[in-house]
Amino acid sequence: MNPEGRVRVSWWLVGGLLVSAAVATKLAVDKRALKSAYTQARAQIAQLQEERTSLSQELTTAEQTLDTQTGELAALEQELSRIQSRLALADRELAQLQQENRTLNDQLASATADKRALEARLSSLTELKGAIREVKARLRRQRWEAWVAYVSARRAEEQRRLAKGNRGYVIRNGVPTLGSPTKLQVRVLEPQEASP
Repeated sequence: MNPEGRVRVSWWLVGGLLVSAAVATKLAVDKRALKSAYTQARAQIAQLQEERTSLSQELTTAEQTLDTQTGELAALEQELSRIQSRLALADRELAQLQQENRTLNDQLASATADKRALEARLSSLTELKGAIREVKARLRRQRWEAWVAYVSARRAEEQRRLAKGNRGYVIRNGVPTLGSPTKLQVRVLEPQEASP
């Protein structure tokens, strides 16, 4: 081989060695980069698995909390329903009490007006005398009606007793024998023959 060919071959060999060294270096760098990326990927996977486990536990806890809160919510809804029904009943009672209060206030106002009118009447001497006369007349009228009722009752009783009669009893010593403990004994006499 000629010297130029040798130089070319040596250049080719040096170039090939350089290329191979460059490729080997590149492969080593790529291998290190891949190893580093693989390590990072494994670390990320481990971290993601930990996060997944943590999220799973949080989800389980959240589900349990949700179940608990759902039960509590149902209990609270029942309590709310009871409170609303009691509130409606209290509203009805309040309306009734307000109506009774209005009625009592009206009665109080009427009684107050009557009291004022009576006080006004009694404050005047002439009206007081008139009121006394009215009371006396009312008392006389009541006594008269009671006496008339008494007399009417007595007359009715006497008429009833008179209609009843004495049932064949006689009066003895000015006292009727009706209802007396001693009875009159009556002897029936046989008719006697007349003497000639």
